[in-house]
Amino acid sequence: MAWLGDFRSEVRENARVSDLVLILSVPIFLSLIFLLPESIQNSLILDYGNYSIVNLWSSAYVHRGFNHFSNNLAAYCVLIGPIYLLLVLADERKLFRYTFLSFLFILPFVIALSNIAALGSGTGAGFSGIGSAFFGLLPVSLFLFIHNKVSEEIEPAHGVVLFLIAAAIIAGTYSGVTAAAGILLFAVLITIYDTYQVGLDEVKEAAAGLTSMEGYFELVMIAGLLFLVSPVLLFPQDITQGDGAVNILSHYLGLLLGFFGPTIYLFYRRHRRQIIAGFQSGF
Repeated sequence: MAWLGDFRSEVRENARVSDLVLILSVPIFLSLIFLLPESIQNSLILDYGNYSIVNLWSSAYVHRGFNHFSNNLAAYCVLIGPIYLLLVLADERKLFRYTFLSFLFILPFVIALSNIAALGSGTGAGFSGIGSAFFGLLPVSLFLFIHNKVSEEIEPAHGVVLFLIAAAIIAGTYSGVTAAAGILLFAVLITIYDTYQVGLDEVKEAAAGLTSMEGYFELVMIAGLLFLVSPVLLFPQDITQGDGAVNILSHYLGLLLGFFGPTIYLFYRRHRRQIIAGFQSGF
């Protein structure tokens, strides 16, 4: 029970009111937008063939009906807690804030412009692309926590194995068993390679250390399980929902950028001096 007491104490010590205000701003803002008159909400939806700079951003925060709104809101509320705790407990508050704000203010433009380029016509609305990015951030947060608190030999980039498992589930949904099996085989090979690089003894020691950390271990398991159920939630077999369709392109983009964006940044941050020196030596 000592670890559990440490966990609760560390959460209380590291949680900040300013962070909670930032986190709560999203459901408040989404709710306020949802309560606007329908005519105003319609003006915020993105028309792929006739768009404005405002619509490129605002379309991520307006929804088509209560179910659309409530599903996206619920997903955000479930995801943000583990992500925040993992990053704050890993002493990565600044990374949490910058990533959070990037998802809210930059990602909508990237997803909207990608939809325009790929689809060309139709309309887009909803927070699910950003929600997908938070799903992608889960394994990054998980492995960054392990790197900072359990074993420095385990890198955030090792979370690519979890990402590949999710990709295999998605492939199984849309492309069949063969594609899923191929991706899973690739994930197994990467796992073997990563274990060899880190060292089997180090992996065992890290696993033993993590399982002994009551409270922290459960948080890591919850984050991992949430990520592994993300393909089922984001990529349904039948993309037709009521009168519309699930925009799985936005979900793909969100998941990819939510995982690889922070992962690439962390790789750069860790090897910044070598990268800068390499660029300088080239000029």
